[in-house]
Amino acid sequence: MKKGILKTLLFIVLLVLAVVLGKAASDAAAGVRFLSFLSAGASFGISPVNVDLSVLRFTFGMTVNLHVAQALLLLAAILAYNRIR
Repeated sequence: MKKGILKTLLFIVLLVLAVVLGKAASDAAAGVRFLSFLSAGASFGISPVNVDLSVLRFTFGMTVNLHVAQALLLLAAILAYNRIR
């Protein structure tokens, strides 16, 4: 049981590191001419919607920005996890 939790935690940490390092790599590569393709990306999601019930006010929405560098590092993190496991 404890080993399964540790494996799940390792997988989550690898994914978070891949996203953070991928964002940093895409920002750094944006200024370099031959690496600028790493900063290309897409943005998709739901624009924020406000619901005002006079007593409560909710805002729903979500946007995901994904760059090529992040996608490559996410793939590498998944492959590394499979090798470690």
